[in-house]
Amino acid sequence: MSLVRAERRRFIKRRLTIWMVVIGVLILGAVITGFALTHEKPTAATLAAAEAAAERDYKEQTLMFERYKAECEANAGTDAAMKCQGPEREWFKAEHYMPPQFNFKEMFGETLIVWAAITAMVGFVLGATFVGAEWSSGSMMNLLTWRPRRMNVLGTKLGVALGWMTVVGVVTFGLWGGAQYILGKTSGTTAGMTPGTWQSFGLTGLRGVAMILAFTALGFGLASLGRHTALALGVAIAVVIVGQIGLAIVLQMANVKFAEAYLIPVHMYTWLNKEVTLQDFSGQVTCDQNGCDAPELILRYTSTGYVALGVIAVVLALAFVSMRKRDVA
Repeated sequence: MSLVRAERRRFIKRRLTIWMVVIGVLILGAVITGFALTHEKPTAATLAAAEAAAERDYKEQTLMFERYKAECEANAGTDAAMKCQGPEREWFKAEHYMPPQFNFKEMFGETLIVWAAITAMVGFVLGATFVGAEWSSGSMMNLLTWRPRRMNVLGTKLGVALGWMTVVGVVTFGLWGGAQYILGKTSGTTAGMTPGTWQSFGLTGLRGVAMILAFTALGFGLASLGRHTALALGVAIAVVIVGQIGLAIVLQMANVKFAEAYLIPVHMYTWLNKEVTLQDFSGQVTCDQNGCDAPELILRYTSTGYVALGVIAVVLALAFVSMRKRDVA
């Protein structure tokens, strides 16, 4: 049996692989279920109920204004005509009283970060355990006895992990998009979908799959360096708790400009959406109905991708150098 075929079977038949994929799909399904329960397609009945609610609120606000109109005019003096104006009917629109509907075009791009983040987490754990378990159980030494070419063995394992996670990423992306499209049909709208929009969604999905593979490779490289799954998971916990939560608190206390730019989730979102505009509120900022005059910083996915690629390349290079030079016993 070839090494590639053996590793493919080993990866897909591991109980952790099956359970992690199942858990990831269940989490995504729970999110879709939440969307389905909180969104509703407009009907004549809901429109009538919303119009009745708007009319009811308008009358209640008008009655309340009439009660305090005399007092308001007495206190306002010459400015009474400006300050003591009652509510107007156009303020109370029926659409403000209707349950939210699921707009597929608007929601799909915004919620892709949920799919990508959850699947990337699955990829990180599977990539780390796929090689880490081999070292901790002693299977790696036995495998190298049968196939002593170390670089070939480690490279094959990495390739198999990335290949299977590509399949997982593509399939879950299809399920995620299909479920949301059905949700748009049943609990909202799918209007505005053009060939260009579909192409944009497809390219965003490709970037999402690339992010999943990046986390898979990162987990694989860290576990291979430490020759144990615990190193990769320990680094992940340290980065999340110390490097992100702690860093966010410190940056906020220090009033650092564009503090969000130092947080990984922001860069994940940037990678999927091509660019993100951050505003700095650490200084003196004034806001009005047209927005705020806070300084802005635009993050683009190209710079984020280069940094991520560099980190992963370094980790994998160290993993392969360690595999080549260190004793495997």
